[in-house]
Amino acid sequence: MDKTYYKELIEKYFEGNITDDEIKELSGWIKNDRRLQDWWEDEFSRSDTDINPILRDKLFARIKEKTQGKEKKRTICPNYWRWVAAMLLPVCIAFFTYYLIDSSRTMEAPFVVKANKGDKATIELPDGTNVVLNSASQLSYLNNFGEKVRRVQLNGEAYFKVAHDEKHPFVVQIGDLEVKVLGTSFNVSAYEDSRDVTVVLLEGKVGVYVQATSHIMKPGDKIEYNKVTHKITTTQVHPSDYIEWTKGNMYFEKESLENIMKTLSRIYDVEIRFDSGKLPKEYFTGTIPGGGIQNALNILMLTSPFYYEMDGSVIVLKEK
Repeated sequence: MDKTYYKELIEKYFEGNITDDEIKELSGWIKNDRRLQDWWEDEFSRSDTDINPILRDKLFARIKEKTQGKEKKRTICPNYWRWVAAMLLPVCIAFFTYYLIDSSRTMEAPFVVKANKGDKATIELPDGTNVVLNSASQLSYLNNFGEKVRRVQLNGEAYFKVAHDEKHPFVVQIGDLEVKVLGTSFNVSAYEDSRDVTVVLLEGKVGVYVQATSHIMKPGDKIEYNKVTHKITTTQVHPSDYIEWTKGNMYFEKESLENIMKTLSRIYDVEIRFDSGKLPKEYFTGTIPGGGIQNALNILMLTSPFYYEMDGSVIVLKEK
């Protein structure tokens, strides 16, 4: 995993939206990187060590729990907790500059393509693979892409038409889940605010790997990976339905209004709220053609018990 990824994890920790699994991954990286430990120890010894004890204890407790796991009688060096505490000090600014940014001399920054809310983006990768990014999505890859493995990292949704290359597997990385192919077309939906990662195969063969589990997909397969339970379910679908978004349409299959409104919010860059606890649990199946947010809501209203009002720039859904 590249260092930019870990920089993002540290930033997420500061923002307070880091997950337990990400804390475990981050603390493992810090603990096992000797170069980082030596530098951080030296910087910390020359820094102001005055730190809020309550904040410090919370940090220590969370990281200790994750790094120790279920091991018994494990001894943790006091110095380890001392330099982990430095995460909460301004010295982190120097760390970002020295270790993550300046390290680009040996590892260049990844190439990043983004599609903002309300937009889509199309990219051709160096190997000839075509990728279409949906709204609020990001694709990145390193400069060594294709030397051994054609690896990309995805946050959001993308449709891939992978150039065939038996010697260099194509890998889409989404957290701890990997989608591996040689040459095929498939769709991946992996938004951060979604509970599931969804992979739908249109052509070819795809392997989905997570932890100690692997699934080989065939055309028409849809795999859903639950990021909370780490369970994988497989169903047969009409795969072309799942790339309707590339044509400006939206397809939903037994999808909750809660998730549908998240999708509409991303596509049309609007804020949508519910004024009812029942409405988010309503479900809808069907295709909604492009034509704007009002057109989408009007179609949904035909089968769902809600109406909507504007509250300033916010759309409010109310129960009929």
